[in-house]
Amino acid sequence: MEALAQTTPNEQTPGRGARRLRPPMHCYWGQTENCPRNGRITSLSVDGCFIKSKAVAADGQDLFVNCWLPSERWLMLRGRVAYHLPKIGFGLTFDLTDTEREMVSTLLEFYGEEEKI
Repeated sequence: MEALAQTTPNEQTPGRGARRLRPPMHCYWGQTENCPRNGRITSLSVDGCFIKSKAVAADGQDLFVNCWLPSERWLMLRGRVAYHLPKIGFGLTFDLTDTEREMVSTLLEFYGEEEKI
């Protein structure tokens, strides 16, 4: 029997991987659902995002992110800080439910169509 090749979730096969867009999205974030800090999502995929913010987030920190959607409602997401760039922002890896993942995918489709115009 042949062994099947396995990849970890972080490995990307050429031509595959998470689609990443640069939406103009304002957000609030923090360690609780209150999300007292503000920022701007400058890169988004179903796996995570980059939040531009001067406020400090530590590597490995669990955070909530509340995003303002084009449908004029809020979407609360959760994730963990993968890295931070002092005075610039941080990368967040999402921890999404299937429903949240579907919502982010729909959002990416919306922004992808908007980019084509």
